[in-house]
Amino acid sequence: MSSIALRMPTLNHHRCVIRCLPKDSTHYRYWLEVKLARRGPMLAVILKNPSTADAKRSDPAMGKVEAWARRQGFGSVIIVNLFAHRSTKPAALNRYSYAAAVGPENDAFIRRAVRSADTVVAAWGNPNGIEREVYDRRAGEVMRLLKGREIRRVGGPTKMGHPRHGLRWKANCRL
Repeated sequence: MSSIALRMPTLNHHRCVIRCLPKDSTHYRYWLEVKLARRGPMLAVILKNPSTADAKRSDPAMGKVEAWARRQGFGSVIIVNLFAHRSTKPAALNRYSYAAAVGPENDAFIRRAVRSADTVVAAWGNPNGIEREVYDRRAGEVMRLLKGREIRRVGGPTKMGHPRHGLRWKANCRL
């Protein structure tokens, strides 16, 4: 082995985005796939809605999810969301029609993520300002998309009974 190979950084210490779709959208993000290690199972996580994370930068929720998944031995993580419309404040989704907040291609990407993953985790948390009727409708639709597949969560449910959001995953939270 050459001395250059010995000095190469490992994937365990760097964020390596495999795919972000669409690539340069300010309005939607359907899929964000990050390689965490050279080997290991694939994790799909269904969060609430995308914020600022993309192929070039992470955000607090992505950082937490990636760190937790890395500690658990996952080789990669795919992030999809209940709603594909980007917003740093979930309540802002109320300004859009239901179809626009969900995103026209979102269900197809959720199905694809679930088919691709070894483990699927629901992690959308509480509505945080999204109208409750809209939120419950969408969570129900996504659960129907996942029918027949084992869906896990990290840690206990929220006080409202939803799967804990990835931003709230602590290092000692169990699958």
